[in-house]
Amino acid sequence: MAECQIMTITQTVARCKESGYPVSAYTLRRAIKSGAVPCRVVGRTYLIAWQNVLAWLTCSDGQDNKPVHVDTGTQGIRRVAIGR
Repeated sequence: MAECQIMTITQTVARCKESGYPVSAYTLRRAIKSGAVPCRVVGRTYLIAWQNVLAWLTCSDGQDNKPVHVDTGTQGIRRVAIGR
């Protein structure tokens, strides 16, 4: 029997644990809510493709977190004259 490719959150967490990925239902729900793991909502059920979960777990986009924009316009700490 072929493994299911579209699963609910509970089924996905169980498959992750079988595959050696320690992912909790809470973590998976956060990833879904943030948009890191795309899914479909049918009624009150979230349906998740296994390929999307693997892409998220293996960081297939090359980065774990979204890049932070660093403002390079500042020169660091500026000197402040203290009145004596």
